[in-house]
Amino acid sequence: MGSMNRMLILIVTIHVFAPAQDDLYMPESFYGGGVGFSRMFLFTKVGQLEGFELLGSVGDTAGLGLDTEEFTSPFVINGGEGFSNVTGRWRLGGYAGVGSSFISEKQSIILFLDADSSGDYEAGEERREYDPDPQTGNLAPDIQAKIMILMSGATVEYVFPLLRGLELSTGVLMGVGRLSLNITQSSGSPSWEEQFSGGYYLVNDVNGDTLVNQDDFDYVEANVFPTISTTRSMTSRTATFFNVQPYLAVKLQFLDRMGIRLSVGFNLAQVGQGTWKTDDRKPISDSPATNLNSLAVRTMIYFGL
Repeated sequence: MGSMNRMLILIVTIHVFAPAQDDLYMPESFYGGGVGFSRMFLFTKVGQLEGFELLGSVGDTAGLGLDTEEFTSPFVINGGEGFSNVTGRWRLGGYAGVGSSFISEKQSIILFLDADSSGDYEAGEERREYDPDPQTGNLAPDIQAKIMILMSGATVEYVFPLLRGLELSTGVLMGVGRLSLNITQSSGSPSWEEQFSGGYYLVNDVNGDTLVNQDDFDYVEANVFPTISTTRSMTSRTATFFNVQPYLAVKLQFLDRMGIRLSVGFNLAQVGQGTWKTDDRKPISDSPATNLNSLAVRTMIYFGL
């Protein structure tokens, strides 16, 4: 009688725990896919990219004098991502997203007498500086800068199942991207440094008396100031690049049709020298190369298997 009881207990135990044990392991036939919202974090200070130092102050007239530390760091790109198993443990997918960061500051207007007709401000030349006046609405312009990154590409990865609903994968994101820089600028030749010339305005013999002196300052104040702030506009510089991002990813399926993914990788991309263009598609031949190499983290909430 005792042996029969022990046998009955063993049979019940097998029936109770066998399904639970089966839930721990992946089935032999591996399949799945999903799509959802994805957010990428690029751990780079975008305001300090090559060439972007001119957004700050690097000389008497070169630079906009903005505080580039105010750009969002890490840089956030919001988008969508999808994946699907195609054969065995190989998985294909895609990603697309866009992100931007914006800073703004009202700068002083500086008039300088170009007595030697050099076209540039030189130490010792006569100048007047007009600070922004919030009460009178001084005509000093708002200097603005906006950096935008658009990124898209395909993903290829190999999956290592751990437990049912939990897996590790290694892969690579490959595609193209666009880097855009929008700043307040005056019209002119598309030289790279001229894209960052803010605050200084050349004053020569504007009153027609054949002399460059204080009378020209007074003439500009009375006749030119009303149009200074309106002759500047937001324009765009853009560049495209090829992007490669190897990564490791962890996927957790916590509901029947819903889960989360975390990918950690390193982004490799470079804008080539001289490939930046103005908003009217004119190339800026002296524009520097700009690297977008940085640690990249993607978080995703998906719906699927």
